[in-house]
Amino acid sequence: MTDPNSPTETTPLKTSPTADTSSPTPDRLPRQRPLFATILWGSLMLALAAFMAARELVPGGFDLVTWLLTAVVGIGLLLVVAGIIAASRRAG
Repeated sequence: MTDPNSPTETTPLKTSPTADTSSPTPDRLPRQRPLFATILWGSLMLALAAFMAARELVPGGFDLVTWLLTAVVGIGLLLVVAGIIAASRRAG
């Protein structure tokens, strides 16, 4: 008789693949969302760069109030369009 706890006894290994949920596969990685601060500072830096370029390229003077008003309206429209795109992605 053989002892089942004996080191000479072997048990068959499972050959069927098991579902391992501990590590995500590349197609199931969690989506990372962009940070609000990154978008805000990026928009401000782009607006500043565009203002500096326009001030150098436009002959004569450049009205700061008109530029700021245009920048605020442009960023607002950009945010509305981004919100519509985000809402359409969630819905569908």
